[in-house]
Amino acid sequence: MGLNPQHNIQRKQTLAKRISNQFVRGYLRRCPITEGKSLLLNLTRDWIIPDDPIAIFETKYPFRLKANLVNPEHQYLYFYGTHDERYVVTKLLKIIKQGDTCWDIGANIGFYTCLLASQVKNTGTVVAFEPATRTCDYLQENVSLNHFSNVAVVNKGLGDKTEQRHLHYSEASLTEGTASIKYAEGRTASERVSLDRIDNLISELPVPNFIKIDVEGYQLEVLRGGEHCLKTHAPLLMAELKDVGNTNRDNFNEIEKYITYLGYSIYEIGKYTLKRCARISDSKKRNFFLANENSPAFSRITPLVR
Repeated sequence: MGLNPQHNIQRKQTLAKRISNQFVRGYLRRCPITEGKSLLLNLTRDWIIPDDPIAIFETKYPFRLKANLVNPEHQYLYFYGTHDERYVVTKLLKIIKQGDTCWDIGANIGFYTCLLASQVKNTGTVVAFEPATRTCDYLQENVSLNHFSNVAVVNKGLGDKTEQRHLHYSEASLTEGTASIKYAEGRTASERVSLDRIDNLISELPVPNFIKIDVEGYQLEVLRGGEHCLKTHAPLLMAELKDVGNTNRDNFNEIEKYITYLGYSIYEIGKYTLKRCARISDSKKRNFFLANENSPAFSRITPLVR
């Protein structure tokens, strides 16, 4: 018995949608020309996005991710196969080596955790910190999905005290990268999360030679909670120092002074190079490398500094 006409039309539409999805995603991921990519995606997004928002997909790197495509950040990962912080990604692929120990503070669903894990390989270690319960579930699933045996997931945030605080976000299932302890405005939901200090944890976890910090306004507290570690071991840092809620020059000045007190210098991340940055407020970038120029870690970025 043949298919009824309506079912046949639906089958053809599903096939056309799948082919269109593969074509657009392949173009966005592989074509080096950037002009027109966002226009193409905006024109086709509603047609090619999967009906089921929970998707598992390949990235441009040797790992897969599970994400919620209702979240625009996750959509970007799904369509482009990489993070929108592409200059950060290209630098990390040059800097992080096999055998390194990396801490990912504010790991979200694990893009950077998985990127780092694939770089350090089995002789290295990644410790991923994520305080939000649902987001941490995604993070753990993505680590398991890729069979990374070199990753430890810790369901905590980091700051300058061992305490309980409220983490604010819009909706738990969206696993938002903008969830914040500091900024509650515009965020309609929250949960109580545990915080710890870097200096408390280095006695029980492997000491990092690289730390990524993305904590939506809580950067200074994280740095203060790791003063001993940062002064003693001087790991290379990559930190988001400018975020949506942080536009106050006084805040930037306070962060700059503390970074200097720790013995670190700030480097702005460009397309191909790193440039010494005197004032965060004068930079249009939001992510920066922080390095102690007298430490072995500084040699990692020396070839990129101009």
